[in-house]
Amino acid sequence: MNVLLETGRLKLRTWRMDDLQDFYNYAKDPDVGPWAGWKPHGSIEDSREILERWVNNTDKNDIKLALEDKATGKVIGSIGIEPDGSRPNVEGCRSLGYVLGKDYWGRGLMTEAVRAAIDYAFRVLKLRLLTVTHYTINQRSRRVIEKSGFTYEGTLRSGSVIYNGEERDLCCYSMRAWEYWAMRAKEAGFTMELPENIDRHELEAMQKEFIDVDNDVTPYGLDPMGLNFERWLERNIAWRYFVPKPTSARATLYILTSPHTGPAGALDLRHYLTERLMNGGGNIGYGIRPSQRGNGFAPYMLGLGIEKAKEMVLDKALVCCDDDNPASAHTIEDCGGRLENVADGLRRYWIII
Repeated sequence: MNVLLETGRLKLRTWRMDDLQDFYNYAKDPDVGPWAGWKPHGSIEDSREILERWVNNTDKNDIKLALEDKATGKVIGSIGIEPDGSRPNVEGCRSLGYVLGKDYWGRGLMTEAVRAAIDYAFRVLKLRLLTVTHYTINQRSRRVIEKSGFTYEGTLRSGSVIYNGEERDLCCYSMRAWEYWAMRAKEAGFTMELPENIDRHELEAMQKEFIDVDNDVTPYGLDPMGLNFERWLERNIAWRYFVPKPTSARATLYILTSPHTGPAGALDLRHYLTERLMNGGGNIGYGIRPSQRGNGFAPYMLGLGIEKAKEMVLDKALVCCDDDNPASAHTIEDCGGRLENVADGLRRYWIII
């Protein structure tokens, strides 16, 4: 499988045998391999043996990429997205690993490469969970991981035995798919706001657009249902604390907005599941404003919505969509949704929080 990713200063690409000399040049350095737990290459034949395996690898779940410096055309390191040996049975889980030649340390190049690899992992490979580790002695790697947005899980004492028999403690991190989309949403300027904090005229315009253009997918909490704005808002706020019938659940309506789009969508977050919601609506219902569709905002909103669910201390969320709505299904899957079943034309997904 040929892969080519580009950043401002780097190409992340499939390895070639003519990269052998560059590979050996950084892999023989005694200050490089031991930080990642592997023995410095003793000869170019050591490098050739490893490179041949990488070049001839056909396992689509084990991706090894060369880091090429655009300025010189030299390969200066590597990055991989490979099976996580600690989670072999977790569907959609891979582990990130990387190394950079010593001459290129301290320039932010690895943070640049890791960002591109994370984007590829979640946008192309559609992973549900990406993990990464570093040894406690490797503070440079720690800084890269933290800058990249991973969540610290803990330190596994004697988590690894390296090539010389030394036991090393292993710091463990991970990123779920919904966390990735929430992070990118914030970088793009998006937030989830309560309706009372949105300009009334902008919010009413979005309500009207949903009803006029595509009323069938108007998020339940956004629909005024014939009420004037003041009464609708009052009812909406009240539903966060109590509901008029036991088949309903307390719910909070959030508005997706940014400085460059204004209100771009709405999301209902139900605080718990009733029997009716278990069989239908789930914890989350959402919709992108008709005029904003096609811009890739849906996973932004769902990722931010799951983040709100985490703040409510939910450990998982049920998200449903019609079986004939592939766009919504793709959004849920992008955010890590795992399909439980399809029944009566409804696809039911669970997203682990």
